[in-house]
Amino acid sequence: MKKFFNYVGVFTVLVTLSSCFGQHNHAPNPGVNLNSKRIYGPSREAEPVQLKNEYDKADSELLMRIEDIRNKLYSNN
Repeated sequence: MKKFFNYVGVFTVLVTLSSCFGQHNHAPNPGVNLNSKRIYGPSREAEPVQLKNEYDKADSELLMRIEDIRNKLYSNN
């Protein structure tokens, strides 16, 4: 009788674990932003539209600070 319960237990564990593997544990995934023209452009073959990042021009104080840091890090001493 003990052997029977062991077999039933092992069988139950195997059946339970087999439902976790392969195609049985996958939800359908339609994809995110598949119809976004901002990301993919007007069609699938078109290049994506990139937004331009515009930055302010660096003032002289910032340029001097950058040069000081660069000299400290990469000095030729």
